[in-house]
Amino acid sequence: MRAVALCTCLLAATAGAAAQSDWRTWAEAAGAQHPLAGRVYDVASAKLSEPADGPFALPPDGLVLLGEVHDNPAHHRLRGWLIAGALRAQPDRRPAVVFEQIRADQQAALDQFKALHEQCCRLTTAVDLLRLLDWDKSGWPPAEMYRPLFEAVVAGGLPIVPGDLPRDRVRAVARGGLDALAGEERERLRLDSALPGALADALRQELEESHCGALPPQALGGMAVAQRYRDAHMADALLAAAQRHGSAILIAGNGHVRTDRGVPWHLRQRAPGTPVTAVLLVEVEDGRTEPADYVPRDPDGHPAADRIVFTPRAERGDPCESLRKK
Repeated sequence: MRAVALCTCLLAATAGAAAQSDWRTWAEAAGAQHPLAGRVYDVASAKLSEPADGPFALPPDGLVLLGEVHDNPAHHRLRGWLIAGALRAQPDRRPAVVFEQIRADQQAALDQFKALHEQCCRLTTAVDLLRLLDWDKSGWPPAEMYRPLFEAVVAGGLPIVPGDLPRDRVRAVARGGLDALAGEERERLRLDSALPGALADALRQELEESHCGALPPQALGGMAVAQRYRDAHMADALLAAAQRHGSAILIAGNGHVRTDRGVPWHLRQRAPGTPVTAVLLVEVEDGRTEPADYVPRDPDGHPAADRIVFTPRAERGDPCESLRKK
């Protein structure tokens, strides 16, 4: 075990040093495409970083939520660099990483990887982990896209925690509402505390827009309840992971990370006063160069993020076309 720990520290330090250089190189190239790309916006201070500044430091304690646009490869590379940089800055820190992309019923695969990883003294890789998770059948974007993020987590020897629920449980709630859950689970997750009306309406609107207006109203209602259930579960997983490992990082979509109605809302219900930092990775748009215009806001106009990392847009077709056909 001592040899494993030593190997972990050496890998983390090496990866952290490379992350600073890689981020700057990427940021300078991204900035040539758009004035905001490659820069980080601190919402509270309204300060915009320079591309040459390199990655910002993750908070040393509390809970850190790192958002994403799922099919943007840059978002996964950048978060890998952020994690590697945090481990370099604090070699003794080993926060747990909670993944929206890993379900609770995949814990056996994580346990198998952990056993192999410790037994082989780091000879197992992120590729092995993704294979054990049967990633290619998961419905998420290709494993190769997520590999840099998992490489940073594996190289750092960080605990990996499932953040999502089994699919059948999510479907049951989408179809039957919160009555599909046992009373104990509803009470533990504080799901009987409903989102305020304006936030609930905003969530439904976001779901409608993200599905290109192709879903009937009854389906939207079920999806909204299911998303609240998933957000509450991710908050629960984060709190448990932080209690066990001292701190925790969430990897999830931007909609789950936003502070007004996503996972942070549930964290406030469960553990008020817990330090939470929400970082959204946002794709820039042609003609929009004011950073504050990209900050998500609650119905009262208050910011719903702590930092924004600006990236170029990923190349993709029209996501609405396939939805309309269905």
